[in-house]
Amino acid sequence: MKPTSPTDFWDNLAAFANPVPRDIATALRALGIEVLRELSRPDSAEYLARCPAHLALTGKQDRRPSFSVNGSTGLFHCFSCGYAGPFIALVEDGLGYNRIEAFQWIARHGVYRTAEESGPAPEAEETVRINEASLALFVPPPPAACEKRSVTPAACHDLGVLWDPETRRWILPIRDPFTGELWGWQEKGKRYFRNYPSGIHKSRTLFGDMAWSGETALILESPLDAVRARALGIPGAFSSFGAHVSEAQMRLLKARCRNLILGLDNDSAGRTSRDRIHDRWRPRGLPMKFLDYSHTTAKDLGDMSDADALTAYGNAHHPWRRRR
Repeated sequence: MKPTSPTDFWDNLAAFANPVPRDIATALRALGIEVLRELSRPDSAEYLARCPAHLALTGKQDRRPSFSVNGSTGLFHCFSCGYAGPFIALVEDGLGYNRIEAFQWIARHGVYRTAEESGPAPEAEETVRINEASLALFVPPPPAACEKRSVTPAACHDLGVLWDPETRRWILPIRDPFTGELWGWQEKGKRYFRNYPSGIHKSRTLFGDMAWSGETALILESPLDAVRARALGIPGAFSSFGAHVSEAQMRLLKARCRNLILGLDNDSAGRTSRDRIHDRWRPRGLPMKFLDYSHTTAKDLGDMSDADALTAYGNAHHPWRRRR
């Protein structure tokens, strides 16, 4: 049996563990993040600060602090721009480290726990119980709504998309990526959006056909764009439920494909996230291309005509050919 080298040890440990510093507040200060407020809870503390990624993702400073870090799990989340993930991702982004270097940095700050990041999500709200019966009030999307979003009833059925007839909103299920258990859903309507229950860990899963595996996958921001891609016959289309694509989501994608097309929105937040993913994951052996927006002014796949969407997919290119 081949002996395990120190490098192999750190690589394996960093790949599967979610390390949490013993003193979150001190670690945040070491990253240049000022803790503005500490909220004490029965089971842990919550640290509030200004989001370190806000400017890069939105073009604006976080003037109303909306960034929090859980003192027990180390998970962070900006409720304004959506930047979220495990503490190790905060170290990677803040210091420009790779996964192993980030793990070693946290270890030097006194790791007190490691845990599987992609394990089952805890219930988002103690008073909310979600199961398949929770979807009973919803119906298949009506043809008129499908036509307006350029999706097909068949694609909606295949991906479990439903419709709230009372509010006229889309219901997009959020499920455990391994068991298919229903965790909740994303509700979308005209100038309306919410995740239910609030605080659901959607960054631990993907929207799409989780039974699919193949040569090339496509990652998009909006679940409805993934439905649109399926309606167009584009295989392996998934949604990250937003511009931020977590480490857990990238591992789920890497396990299902040999190549990945980054189809995040053609705006500042989407391009920043796209470049970040490429720079971090290309060295890990995942070849990637960018969805081609050069022939259209559309912000995402859902805004394109059928012909433009298929062209954008077919002309996906390597980043060194064109950066926008």
